[in-house]
Amino acid sequence: MIGDARRSGGFSWSPATGRRPVKGYMVATTGRTAQFPESILDDPDAAARAIDRYLHDNRDIFENRKDIYLGCWIEDGKMWLEPSMNIPRRAKAIRLARETDQIAIYDVRTRGYIDTGGAGGFLQET
Repeated sequence: MIGDARRSGGFSWSPATGRRPVKGYMVATTGRTAQFPESILDDPDAAARAIDRYLHDNRDIFENRKDIYLGCWIEDGKMWLEPSMNIPRRAKAIRLARETDQIAIYDVRTRGYIDTGGAGGFLQET
């Protein structure tokens, strides 16, 4: 997972189940975002420690919630972490993302991003 993050651009993983989502749409939650330099991925042990620390600091969100995933993405030289929800229906995922000013959601099946029109963006159909 950590080793592939740079190549794939990130990952979603459930601390409650130990699994990645296989369908649905990932919508980031707000208020718990953390960032690290992308270079942390050069040292998998350091990246694992940072993720473990993040999960520990935010355990109230991740414990016993099968619909909350650890979302990680790589952008602009940084590794970003935040809780993400897996929403089965596209329309509901887009609505939730717009309500929280998220600019995109992630389609697990197609492995693509969908612009939600939030934060000044526009809706992009895929």
